[in-house]
Amino acid sequence: MTALLYFIVAVLAVSLPMQTWLADRDDPARQAFLALGWAMGLAYGAFALSLLPGLAELRVVYTTAGCFVPGTLLWTVDRFFDRGDRLRSRWLPIVFIGAALVGPSTAIAHLGFYLNLPRSSPPEVGAGAYATAAFGVVLFRLWEAHELVVLPVEKTRLRYLLLMIGAAIVFTILEQLARSIGAPVDAQALSLASRGVALQGAIPPFSVVLAGLALYFLFHSVVAYRLLDLQELFSKAAILVGSASLLVLIDGITFMWVDTFTVYPFHSTFQIFLASMVFLAAYDPLRGSISFLAHRTLNQRGFQFTEALTHLRSQIPSVTSTETLVGELLDPLVASGRVPRCSVYLWDRHLDGFRFAGARGESVRKPLQIVMTRPFTEGFAEGKLWYARADVKRRARSDPEQLERLAMMQAMDADLTVPFMSGGAVLGWIHLRHERWSDGFSREEMHGLSEVAGLASVVLSNIRDFKVLEQAHRLAALGRMAAGLAHEIRNPLAGVKGAAQYLEGDNLPDESKEMLQVIIDEVDRLDIVVSQFLDYARPFELRRSSAHVNAIVVHALTVVRAQGVHPDVKIIEDFSGELPLISMDQTRLTQVLLNLLQNGLQAMPEGGVLTVRTRVRTLQGLSQLEIVVEDTGSGIAWDDLEHLFIPFFTTKAQGTGLGLPICERIIEAHGGEIDVHSQEGQGATFLVRLPLAHVAATP
Repeated sequence: MTALLYFIVAVLAVSLPMQTWLADRDDPARQAFLALGWAMGLAYGAFALSLLPGLAELRVVYTTAGCFVPGTLLWTVDRFFDRGDRLRSRWLPIVFIGAALVGPSTAIAHLGFYLNLPRSSPPEVGAGAYATAAFGVVLFRLWEAHELVVLPVEKTRLRYLLLMIGAAIVFTILEQLARSIGAPVDAQALSLASRGVALQGAIPPFSVVLAGLALYFLFHSVVAYRLLDLQELFSKAAILVGSASLLVLIDGITFMWVDTFTVYPFHSTFQIFLASMVFLAAYDPLRGSISFLAHRTLNQRGFQFTEALTHLRSQIPSVTSTETLVGELLDPLVASGRVPRCSVYLWDRHLDGFRFAGARGESVRKPLQIVMTRPFTEGFAEGKLWYARADVKRRARSDPEQLERLAMMQAMDADLTVPFMSGGAVLGWIHLRHERWSDGFSREEMHGLSEVAGLASVVLSNIRDFKVLEQAHRLAALGRMAAGLAHEIRNPLAGVKGAAQYLEGDNLPDESKEMLQVIIDEVDRLDIVVSQFLDYARPFELRRSSAHVNAIVVHALTVVRAQGVHPDVKIIEDFSGELPLISMDQTRLTQVLLNLLQNGLQAMPEGGVLTVRTRVRTLQGLSQLEIVVEDTGSGIAWDDLEHLFIPFFTTKAQGTGLGLPICERIIEAHGGEIDVHSQEGQGATFLVRLPLAHVAATP
C-alpha cells in the first residue's frame, strides 16, 4: 500500500503539469511547472519501485531526482509570482548548479562505495542536507513574495502554499531521520506488504500526501490563477468523506459477513467484488444528493451561483429580444450574491464595434460605451473560452498585447470575460467581477458560465436571423402592395401632368404659369418617388460579372465630375492595388457609389475634401473588400444615425428618403453590409463592405 501511494502521487505529479502545459505551451509558468512535475514524478516513482524486491538500487534515482525538486519548485514560484526585478530570485541559478553537482555525485558515490548499506549512506545524507537547504530558499522566496504583494487574495494563496510546502518538507525530513535512526531492517524476510511499511520507517508517509496536496494547490494557481476557497475546499472534502464513508460501510458489512460465511479466500474475494458492485450501483444516484447537500451546507454562495446558472440554462432559450436577454443574463447572477457587478457588450455593425448593452451591480467606474474590435477580441477569435483578469495580468508581463487586454478589462471593471460566439465571429461578451473576499471563479463555475454564454450566442444569432427573415417578409409584402399602388398612382399622375401641360399657353398670367409648372414638377417628383419605392420594395436579381472594384469606383467618380463639382471641393483617390476580381452586379454597385458620392458632395456646399478609398480588411476574422467614402461636411446628428436606412427618412429638403435604403438592399444582396460613422460638424464616413467569398477566378 505504501509503494502504491508513492506511485499514485508520482503519476499525479506528471499528469497534472503535462495537462497544464499542453493547454498553453508558451506560458513560462506552465513550462516551469512541467519541469517540477517531472522531477517529483521521477523521484516518487523511483522511491515506490525501490520498496519492491530487487529494486533497492533505485533509491539512487530517488535521491538524484530529489535534488532537482527544490530548483524546479523555485523556478515555478519565480515564474508564477514574478512582479519585476525585486521579486526575481537570485538564488535560482545557484540552486540548479548545486543540484547538477550534488545529484550525480551522490549517485556515483553511493553506487561505488555504499550500495549494500542498510541505512542511508553518507552521500545520501549529504544530498538530503543540500535539498533541505534548497527548500529553505524556496520557503524564503515564498515568504518574500507574501510580504511584497498587496491583494488579500494573493496573500492567502501564498500562505496556503507556504503551509503545504513547509509541512511536506518537515515530514520528509522526519521520515528520513526515522529511517536512518531506527534499527536496520532485513527486508528479504518480509512479505511484499510488510516490506513497504518497514522500509518506509516508523513515520507513515505523510510527506507524500502533503506533497500531492501542495502540487494540487499549485496546479489550481497555474491553471486558474486561484486556489480553492476554504468553503469550496470543505465542500469538496465533505463530498469525498461522504462517498468514502458509504464505501467503508458497505465494505465493513461485507467483511463481517465474509468472516462468518466462509474461510475460503476465493469466496471472500468474490463477496468483496459483489459489494463493490453494490457500492457503484448505489453511489451513482446518491452522488448528486451528496454533492447537493455538501455544497448547500458548506459552500452557500457557490451553491447559489450554481443554482443561478441552472436557472439561466432553462430560461435563456425562450428569450426573443436582445433587451430581454441582457436582463435575463444579469439579474440572476447579481442576485446569487457571488457576482457584485456584471455587464454585457454586444456587436453593433453601425458603430463597427461593441456597444454597452447593460449592467447590474455597483461600480466606481463609468462603463465604456463603445469598445473597438482589436485587440480585445482577438483571443476569442483564436479559441479562448474566457479571459480571467489575473491570468491576463500574469501574461501581460511579457506580452504587450495582453497588457492592452488587461487595460481594457480594468477599464470595464471585469475580473472574468466570457464571449458570445457564432462560428468564428464574436457577437459580444459578458463581464463579471468576483467578490474581493473570494479567490476568483472555479473552473467548474467558468465552464458553467461558458455554457450559458453559448446558449446566449444561439439566442443572439436567432434574433439576428429572425430580423433578417422579418425584413424579407416585410419587403415581400411591400413589393406586392407597391405594384398595385404604382398602377393606381401613376395613371392619375399622368392625367394631372397632361392636363397641366395642356393648360400651359402664352396667354396665361405669369402666376398661373408658375402654378402649372409647380404641378408638373411635383408630379415628376412623385413619379420618381414611386419608381424608387418600387425599386426598393420589389425583389431583384443581381446580374453578376467579374470586375475590379477600382474600375467601378473610377467610373462613378467620372460620372460625378461630369455632372459638375464645386471648385473648392478636393477629391482624393486612395485605391489599393492588390484587390482581387470579385463577382458583382456592376450597374447596381455603380448606383450605390453614385448615391454615396452625391450625398458627400451635397454635404459640402461651400467646398471641402471628398476621400474615396478601397482596401482589403479583416474584421471579426473575415476578410472583406471595403470601399470608403468620406467627406468633411456638416456631419450627421447622433439621433439621425439610427434612422438613415429607414425608408422615407431624410434630412434633405428635396430628398425622398429612399436612396440609402436602396443602397443597403443592393449591398446586402451582394452578401455585404454598409455602415456609417459620423459626428455632427465633423463630416461623415460611409463604408461598403463586400465579402471576398465571391472572389472571381482570374482568367
